[in-house]
Amino acid sequence: MNRQTILPPVLIIDDDPDILTALHDLLEHDGFLVTGVSTCRDALAQMKTVSFSTILLDIGLPDGDGLALLETIQSIEPSLPVIVLTAFTSQDYRVKSLSKGAFSCLTKPYNRDELRTVLRRAVEIGYPAMPSHN
Repeated sequence: MNRQTILPPVLIIDDDPDILTALHDLLEHDGFLVTGVSTCRDALAQMKTVSFSTILLDIGLPDGDGLALLETIQSIEPSLPVIVLTAFTSQDYRVKSLSKGAFSCLTKPYNRDELRTVLRRAVEIGYPAMPSHN
C-alpha cells in the first residue's frame, strides 16, 4: 500500500473481545485504520480525538445502551454513519436502530461480505471529502 494513502478511520464499539478482535483484523486487512473500544465512555473519548469515517456499534454494552449511545453520537456528529451490529434478532431492534439514525443494522453473527459492502458504502458517505493539498 502506498504510504501516502489515507486510510479511512473506523471505530468499533463492542464489549465481546472475540468479536472486537475479529472485526479489527478483518477491517485492518481491508485497509481501514481501526480503533476498537468496549465501552460507551471509551467510544466518546475516542470521538473527541479522532474524526472517524464510520462506526460499528454493538447494542449491549457494559456501561450503557448502544441505542442511547447512537443518539449521543448522532447529536455530536449528525452526518457520521453508524452501523449497528446486534445479536438481537428481533425486527424491533432493527426498526429502533434505523429510526434513531443508524446507517444500517446487521445481525450477529454477521456475514463478512455483507458487512464489507455496507461498511464501504458508509465510508463513502462519512469520509468522501479529504482535505485538498494543492
